[in-house]
Amino acid sequence: MSESEFTDLLKPHYNDAVNYCRALCSGASKSEAEDVMQQALLKAYENFDSLRDKTSFKSWFFQIITRSFYNSVRKPFWSRFVSLDSEDGKAAFKVFEDDFFEDNQILIAALSKISKQERAAILLFEIGGFSIEEITTIQSEKSESTIKSRLSRTRKKLKEFMVMLEEEDVRTQHVASRQRFLKSQRSTKDLYHETTKVIKEIKSIG
Repeated sequence: MSESEFTDLLKPHYNDAVNYCRALCSGASKSEAEDVMQQALLKAYENFDSLRDKTSFKSWFFQIITRSFYNSVRKPFWSRFVSLDSEDGKAAFKVFEDDFFEDNQILIAALSKISKQERAAILLFEIGGFSIEEITTIQSEKSESTIKSRLSRTRKKLKEFMVMLEEEDVRTQHVASRQRFLKSQRSTKDLYHETTKVIKEIKSIG
């Protein structure tokens, strides 16, 4: 095996692989998402000679990323999963630096609320572009119907979560807007009070 051969096969799929890994790790910190990707790259490189059919590199590599993610979930560091409502949770989403993720924060938040198998399945289909048959192999399932129902169930869950999160976002914006209005009203009242006070003082002097 040559390093250039591995790199050449990796290059056309690298961006999709990174996006897949980042979305898989929705809700985790940036360092944990990077750990999963690094582990997958290292494992793929070390086992590259075992890949006899080089045309299957993409599905083989995505399968390694998926397994690395599953393994990371079982490790102690994953217990440091952060809440989406916390400041740390909001900061964790800085890992999504691509336009796709910047424009789809509601989707990313929703992804963190579904199971790891559901998340992997929908991302393999939508981001990886894999077929039902290929996802069945990657997720080590016995039948394609399992994947089909998983995708259908996941789409429904994501839609429900996204609607809920959008409603929460609207409420949050409304509360923030109301608070800004009340603050401006207090400022106006304070200004009126101070102005009236100054006018009275001037009149008393005259």
